[in-house]
Amino acid sequence: MRKKPLKQKNPPRSIAWMVGAALILAVMLIAGFRVLRMVIMRSADSFFYPYLKVASGTDNISDSSLLLCSTIELAQRVEALTARNRELALQSKSVGALLEENRILRDMAKLTERSENGFVIAEILLRDPLRYRESFTISKGSRDGIVPGSAVVDVSPDGRLLLIGIISECGARSAKVLTLADKSLHISGRVGANGAIGFTNTGTVQPGTGMIRFGMLPVRNDYIAGGAVMTSGFEQMIPEGIKIGELHFSGSSHPGFGEVEYSCELLPAAAFEKIRFVAVLNRRIPGVKMP
Repeated sequence: MRKKPLKQKNPPRSIAWMVGAALILAVMLIAGFRVLRMVIMRSADSFFYPYLKVASGTDNISDSSLLLCSTIELAQRVEALTARNRELALQSKSVGALLEENRILRDMAKLTERSENGFVIAEILLRDPLRYRESFTISKGSRDGIVPGSAVVDVSPDGRLLLIGIISECGARSAKVLTLADKSLHISGRVGANGAIGFTNTGTVQPGTGMIRFGMLPVRNDYIAGGAVMTSGFEQMIPEGIKIGELHFSGSSHPGFGEVEYSCELLPAAAFEKIRFVAVLNRRIPGVKMP
């Protein structure tokens, strides 16, 4: 008798189900991990982005606090900025007309262009939270013609120059600014009413007032509160006639020594804590080669 061929045994269905389930589980775990990772990264990005955003010279948002505002607050800020832009546009048009008129008059008088001073516009990149009003870092450096000692100014709505401070340190692409609020910065100023010369930061003032001490003035009786103080031009890199601030309080620095020196408090013309852009004066001095 012939033997019947043996039938091949098929693998148990349970093993096939286990393998299939394992594959499906692995796919789900991989997909779930990727989705979870993406959600965590986006959540972390949204949370930390306002604090890690750094101001730059591009058209990107440089005021990181805007990223924390609600839609209503953003709308209010947009409306305020729109109104400010209209005002600036009108001022720009007026200034443009004056510049064109000045150009025509200079051409008629055959006058050459003045080249004593140049301007470099820079953006504030970094502020020290502990010295917010005293110093900051700007986005221009020696490659842009900036040198230590250069005057740093703001411009008022009516076009007047307001002294902020000076360049204290200069790198290739950035520079450090010391403002008038820094106690180590002594700038000479001329009192407009009588022409007396004094110096900034000759003493201390009450904290939180925003004032600085203006002293070493000759003893006189005609100092007027609210009088304008302008740069004297004594410093080589600081032109004459830039507004420093206004006198607000007068008193004697050394009453025990026969009042040999007159001192007062000065309110700076520039609002250091609100500035985002500054202008650096590159004064061309005869015999000194600018970078």
